Parts: sequence; C-alpha cells; structure tokens
Amino acid sequence: MSRSVPVYKLQSFPRHEPDVLFYMTPLEKLVQEFKGIDKPHSHTFYLVMWISQGSGIHTIDFKTYPVAPHQLYFLTPGQVHSWELSPDIKGFNLFFEANFFRSRYGARLHQYPFFHSHQHQPLLQVTGQQDRFGDLFSYAYDEYQQPQANRAEVFLSFVHILLESADRLYAQQRMGTEHYPYDRIRQYEELLEDQFLTVREVNAYAAQMGLTPNHLNHICKKVLNKTASQLLHERLVIEAQRLLIHTTQSIKEIGFHLGFEDPSYFVRFFRKHTGTTPIKFRQQSGGHR
Repeated sequence: MSRSVPVYKLQSFPRHEPDVLFYMTPLEKLVQEFKGIDKPHSHTFYLVMWISQGSGIHTIDFKTYPVAPHQLYFLTPGQVHSWELSPDIKGFNLFFEANFFRSRYGARLHQYPFFHSHQHQPLLQVTGQQDRFGDLFSYAYDEYQQPQANRAEVFLSFVHILLESADRLYAQQRMGTEHYPYDRIRQYEELLEDQFLTVREVNAYAAQMGLTPNHLNHICKKVLNKTASQLLHERLVIEAQRLLIHTTQSIKEIGFHLGFEDPSYFVRFFRKHTGTTPIKFRQQSGGHR
C-alpha cells in the first residue's frame, strides 16, 4: 500500500479544544509531546512559527532553510514540511483556520506575500524588532492559555497585529515599497490548490476569478514574471515531487493520479520542468524505490 505524508488538522494536536479555530503551543513543548512531528507532514490550516532560540534545518516543499534565532516561518494549507531542530530549541507555533481570520479581515489573508505557498520565501529574519515579536507571541500565548471573556476576539487581534507587523518588515526586506496585487495571485493559487488535478485550462481559472485570461497572465507576469500556465505547471511538479519522495506509488501511478494517461508524456513533462526524470529525482532525493 502506498502512503502519503500525514495531513494534520487542528484536532490532531494535544489538548486542542473542540470547535476552536486556533491553536498555540511553545515549539519546544510540541517537539516533546507530538511524536513524529519532525517528519514530513502537511496541515489543513495556516501556520506561523517563531524561533527565539536554537538551530537546525527546516525543509518546506523541497527547499531547506537554516534555523536561527529571531526567524518567522509561514506555511499555507497543503505545504509539506519537516525539520531537524537542536535540543535547545525555543519558540512558538501558532495555527489558525482560514475562516477564523477571514471572519473579521476578509480578503486580507490573500494579500500577505509570505503566505503565497509556492512563489515567495516563507521565511522572515527579524532584525531590529526581535523584542517586539517576542512580546507579541508571549502575549498571544497568555491570551490563548487563559479562557477569558471574548478570548477568540482578542486572540484574533494578536494574530492580526503579528501578520501586519511581519508584512511591513517583509515588504522592507523583499519588495521595497511598490504595491503588487497579491490578493489576485493568492486567489489564483487557492483555485490551483483546489482544482489543479482536474482543471488544466487557464481560461477556466480566469473565468472563476472574473478576469480575462490575458488579464490573469498580465498580473502573473507583473508580480512574479511568470505566466499563469507556468504557475499551474509548477503546482503539478510540486505534487509530483511530493508523491515521488513520500509515497511508494510507481511512476505510472503518479502520472495517472496527476491526470497524465500516457506515462511517457508525464516523464517528458517532469523532465521539461525539472531537468531530470521522475526516476532519477526519486533516487537522488532518497525517496521510495
């Protein structure tokens, strides 16, 4: 039997309260209490991780980042990640469902560039504001632990302040001051996430967004210097890589799962976009034989 990576819901975590759309825990406590949390897995929720102490490596969708103090990591639903952390690691993990944030702030979640699952670096090195972010996470955790009146509302305010503070710093470090229509790119990525296995025409995605295909392409080119088709193809490649590494499915089975009825066409597609064949990628990456 082939087995994909685990997909964790909020309910998967120790002492999560039923029907609560957010969760927070010290990183060092999570590492101790949740066996296997360091192995490759994905989530159904958004994740913000704060590193206050320690070292190691953090791998997110086949890209590995060195862990260091005063780092923020951002993950969107569906991304696969794993880590190797030093024994002295300290920090916080903050999880929340999309609807929790959208209930008050609507489409703002689409506009954060660090939550673009495949197109922007999911890491922010905090410089000059370490104490501010450390305090914000500590205050948020205090609120999480103490179920007082309007707890969810207050906790959501902390999440909002954290994300807005990160967005300002991210913009300074990565993008300068120029504004880009991130909300449209994020909307397109969400549609891809839900439909890339069945919908292969950019025209269909553009129609769902109320745009012409040319306009969608223009936005993708302006923001990312890539076409809308490239983003679709990249999403397919990432899924193929995940399956090659984390399952025992054959090349033919993976190609069929991804909608390629002809295995040779899948091999050509994969080689065109990665420079190697599926078999060589699996062997070089230490995946299942």
